[in-house]
Amino acid sequence: MAQVPARELRRLRALARIASPRELAEAEEAARAEELDALEAAGHTGELSDQQARQILGVSARRADEEYLTTDEVRRRLGLLPR
Repeated sequence: MAQVPARELRRLRALARIASPRELAEAEEAARAEELDALEAAGHTGELSDQQARQILGVSARRADEEYLTTDEVRRRLGLLPR
């Protein structure tokens, strides 16, 4: 858990209030990608359960007919890599 100075927290809350729904959604996607990148850089992605990875990526619970995606495919679908 990270600690954030109160001033920074107030700034982030103000930005969240004035941001459009699209900007908020894009910020959430970017934050999820950054979290995944940090876990990969630290070598911890292999330790994640399917449920933990889905939570980080904002993906719903797995359905029986669902296929697994590679990290590159997830990034591609989030628009973080060229198609």
